[in-house]
Order: sequence, then structure tokens, then C-alpha cells
Amino acid sequence: MLTDERKLKIVDFLKRHQAATTEELVNHFAVSGSTIRRDLDSLAKMKLIVRTHNGAMILAPNVDRSFAVSYNIMKDEKRQIAKAAAKLINEKDFVAISGGSTAYYLAEQLISSPIGDLTILTNSINIMTLILESNKSFDLIVAGGVPMKGSYECVGEITLSTIRRFNIDKFFMGVNGISIEGGISFNNQEEAAVAREICNRSSKVIVIADSTKFGITKRIKVMDIEDVDIFVTDKLDKKRKEEFEKVIRTLITN
Repeated sequence: MLTDERKLKIVDFLKRHQAATTEELVNHFAVSGSTIRRDLDSLAKMKLIVRTHNGAMILAPNVDRSFAVSYNIMKDEKRQIAKAAAKLINEKDFVAISGGSTAYYLAEQLISSPIGDLTILTNSINIMTLILESNKSFDLIVAGGVPMKGSYECVGEITLSTIRRFNIDKFFMGVNGISIEGGISFNNQEEAAVAREICNRSSKVIVIADSTKFGITKRIKVMDIEDVDIFVTDKLDKKRKEEFEKVIRTLITN
């Protein structure tokens, strides 16, 4: 298991159990004590956990990582996902791109792509800034509203009313959880409401998410996984891939 992937799994483990000792984490992840301690120190510096005398505890359950932290985790995998997702976009498409780090990598990929005629709707301040500061002349529509700290995504009624004005070809959606039982899920109710509204206005829904999001259920359900048109991820182990392929329409892995 890669270091960044293990760190994400440690955070998810602590979210489920609230706290754990170093020994418990060593046994669960089958790595050395020194490796776990380094991981915990790194996560504490990123303000994702709090170190305790003999282990660690989560800061608060179901709290999203900040954009800055997420952007720097599993970079290579997210770039692979972005590259694969960009191939699904054609000239003259009208696409919506959610907030989140994987979506940001997709926006970066589009800026470096040969595509010139593209309309992009987003509620992400980060993606808006990235596109405006690029040399691309994409038609950009910003679903402004109330900006959220940490994620830099706009939410609320102004955002929703803007989205309702458009008919969108493809929605590229970053998510917090993907599971057969819990569907597509989010931590934050307002972000989930925005995602749900864009799904309703889009001809095709494409989930872009790294493999650590599979098998995870968060608090707010947006839709069943059967209603997603395409999933783009970096990899899935054989058992999980077979499990999801039974219910998913199209799965793209790198």
C-alpha cells in the first residue's frame, strides 16, 4: 500500500473508531510502529488528526479535508483520473465540474488540452480562478453563492437557482463516498444539494474519484450508483472491481 493511500485509510479508520492506539493501527495495517508513527505525525501536521500519548484521535467525525490538503494527497492517481476523464470531453461540450481536488486536476488537464470551444459551469472558486488565469478562452459560468471555507465551493439558493437555468451535457462530479448500499454520498448537506441539482440538469453524470472513495458511505446520499453513467478511478482490487461492475454502467480504471 502506498504511503498516501495508507494515510487516507488511517483517517477513515479513525473516523469510524474516533481514536486508536499505535498498536491497534500497526495490527490493522500490518506495518511497523515507526511507519505508523511517521504517518500519524504527518497527518497531525495537516491538522487531520490529534496525536495522543499512545496513538491518535480524529478531530471531528465526517469533516472534509481542506482543499489544500486533498490536492497534495494521491497526486499521481488524481492526474491519471483527470487524464482519462478529459478524453470524455469533446469540442463544443457544455460541462459542469464540481469542486474538490480531483475536479481541479481535471480543469488543469483541460487547460493543457487541445480543446478550444468549451463551456464550463462550476461552483468552485479554485477552478474559476484557474481557468480565468489560463490562456484558454473557455466560456465560463460560475454558480456563485455562499463560499465555504476549506473547500472554496459556493453553495446555497443563489448557486442552485443559477444551475437550474442550464441544460448540461456532462457533469464531472467529485464525491466523498461510493458504495452499493449508500450510493453516491457527501459529508456536507449543502454541497450534496448542489451536486444533486447539477445531476438533475445533466444528460450524463460522470463520477471522478480515487479508489479510496469506493466502499465508503458518508452521511448525505445524492443518488444510487446505478444512476451514474460513468465512473473514472485509478484502480480497484479484483474483488471490489467485480462487485461494482455488477451494478455500475461503465467503469474506467487506469
